[in-house]
Amino acid sequence: MQKRRKWLQMVIGISSFFLLTSCGVETRQLERLGLITAIGFDLKKENEIKGTVAVTKFDPMAKVMTNLISADANTLQTLRAEENLAIDQRLEMGQLRCVIYSKELAEKGIIQLVNALNRDPTVGNMVYLTIAEKDAFSIISMDEKKIKVNIGTYLYNLIRQNVERELLISPTLHEFNHEFFDYGKDPVLPILKVRKDKVAISGVALFNDDRMVARLSNDKLFYLKLLTDEYRTGSKELEFDRDEFKKIINTHGGKNFGEIYNKLFISIDNLRSNTKIDLVDKKNLRFKVEVEMNSRLLESTNYLELSAPANMKFIEKKVSEEMESQIKKLLVFFQEKQVDPVGIGNEYMAHVRGKLISQKEWKELYKNAKFDVEVNNTLTQTGTMD
Repeated sequence: MQKRRKWLQMVIGISSFFLLTSCGVETRQLERLGLITAIGFDLKKENEIKGTVAVTKFDPMAKVMTNLISADANTLQTLRAEENLAIDQRLEMGQLRCVIYSKELAEKGIIQLVNALNRDPTVGNMVYLTIAEKDAFSIISMDEKKIKVNIGTYLYNLIRQNVERELLISPTLHEFNHEFFDYGKDPVLPILKVRKDKVAISGVALFNDDRMVARLSNDKLFYLKLLTDEYRTGSKELEFDRDEFKKIINTHGGKNFGEIYNKLFISIDNLRSNTKIDLVDKKNLRFKVEVEMNSRLLESTNYLELSAPANMKFIEKKVSEEMESQIKKLLVFFQEKQVDPVGIGNEYMAHVRGKLISQKEWKELYKNAKFDVEVNNTLTQTGTMD
């Protein structure tokens, strides 16, 4: 009986082993796969797109880390098929990090190509979407010897670290989809430019539907983020006429430093903010924008007398007034370009529930919207006054 029991246990064990090993998923050798880390799209001619992929190779004997493959087609699936014919490895999208659309293509519309990514189950929602200042090929074909890393990884790290430092609005596929399909807000994507053998962010593209219609410089991006998100560790440099601060400039025994500038520049950091946008007059479409901020006075190009509380209040007021002015100008600029990256439409529609309007109807209303802007900045501490 005991021998029979041991024999039965052995049979069960062997059977379990073969059962488990036979139920494993299909194995794929890395050497046989070409992992796409970046894709660039250019408009070659009417109805035809040039697609270029950066493919990571896992050949330990290879001298080049990345292969570039280009093909011409009308759809993303055909592009991938054509590109597969040009490489001895099976192309996979699971490691895709960044997609680049040329400016020319973005001005005509990119939703067809974005939807192709949406339908691919191997593409994650956290892929970054970007716009090339000129053509996408010049970005994706950067010499790896100069950037010292795979171009897909380089672009991913470039964008991620600027998003984390609150210098850029996150441009993931998920966020683009959310803002594109939301009638009350338009997408924005970073613009990439080749600069001295490196790739840099030169601004952000503003979209009306899926078409790029304008761009915003990096210095104005601060105010867009201020309107759309909360700062936690932000920073900003502000420019003033020096005569406005004449009464609080410390001359240090008759000596006035900072004369190399005819302006006075103030830098604030440790910036924490909270912005509230309310529709206060539905009939006349008037919105109130309130920004509450805490910040540290980090640096000034002139010595300022900061010991008197009244002087600190004076600086707070000047900073608030300058930001109010810049925000008003930015909101007017958005109206002129017929873009709504702030989400003013969301606030309007939250107050007209039950009365559905189309995106076209909202854009017509948006042209005539009025904005009252109030910024309250509190300086919690001071830093270096050089």
